[in-house]
Amino acid sequence: MDPSLPSASPQLNIPLLLRLRREGGGFVGFQELRTASNDLEADLRALERFGFQIETHGSMKAAYRGPSPRLCPDQIEHDLGVRWIGRRIAVWNRVSSTNDLAARAAASLSNDGLVILAEEQTAGRGRQGRSWTAPPRSCLLMSVLVFPPAPLLTPVTRGGLAAGAWLTALAAVATAEVVTEWSGSQARIKWPNDIRVDGRKIAGILVECPCDAGVSHPAAGPSIRRSRASGFVIGVGLNANLELESLPPELRCRATSLRTLAQGRLVDRSELARALIRRFDTWYGTCLSSGPEAITAPWSERSEHLGRNVRVLLPAEEVVGRLVNLDLLRGLTLELHSPAADPRIAEPTNPARFRQIASERVLALQSEG
Repeated sequence: MDPSLPSASPQLNIPLLLRLRREGGGFVGFQELRTASNDLEADLRALERFGFQIETHGSMKAAYRGPSPRLCPDQIEHDLGVRWIGRRIAVWNRVSSTNDLAARAAASLSNDGLVILAEEQTAGRGRQGRSWTAPPRSCLLMSVLVFPPAPLLTPVTRGGLAAGAWLTALAAVATAEVVTEWSGSQARIKWPNDIRVDGRKIAGILVECPCDAGVSHPAAGPSIRRSRASGFVIGVGLNANLELESLPPELRCRATSLRTLAQGRLVDRSELARALIRRFDTWYGTCLSSGPEAITAPWSERSEHLGRNVRVLLPAEEVVGRLVNLDLLRGLTLELHSPAADPRIAEPTNPARFRQIASERVLALQSEG
């Protein structure tokens, strides 16, 4: 099979797989398992061929021993229960970039909510053109295509609220929540699109706008129908089973993975994909009904910069101060340093104690300690 083609698999008996998993590693008798299968032996063999670790004792009983190292489309889609994100899912073996595939799909509004997953990327990228590389099957590489309705693309403050900003925040919050749930460690958001645990990067977000087509949204309904549709691609790279030894030496002390945080325990990437898709769907639905500002509080609360001294790089200047508030609508609020307290910092151009900065003007934000 051409490794660049979508990952194909026979129809797997996922209810049978779930029945085995529910036993927590214990054996289940074939007589009981036959209630979940018309051809038990064939279904067990198919699961094993796909890579699921199934232990059998003759024709008497079977036990689940571990996930498949491959992403399993049947497992991901089974009873997913989503409304917006993940209505269609495509799993590929090897691609240049999942964002590239999602961008091509943006030519049709019928792909709204499409999720693309891949085992390997040959030309993955991050923010500002940085490359994103990882060994095959070590990460969760996912892109989501959405066409937000027109009211959510309209600037709502004097600084404006770009759709890319709140979609980046949405993706960061959803990913951080899943990482926290799966690792038991608090995940934080490093401005604007990195997810970190204890200061080490575990995931990155890249939002791109590949199209602006003059078409109407077929599912918008009368309240949010619009004359133009802008597709946005939300890319996520999440270190799942990545072993830090596979990274260049200079990156090992700056990265982590779910497997590392779990002391080497293998992560079921298909279940991880399900969790992330569902979290995306929940937050996207919330933003559709309540507006993008609904993501502000969880986004701000998870910021690793909040309450810390930061240096903000703007197009024409740098501003140093303590970050006291992050708001998608109003931007960043800094408590400015006093020159008397720190002689290294020049008198700010704005003598007021606090300064508000529109988030879209921020080129970089760095913690100072």
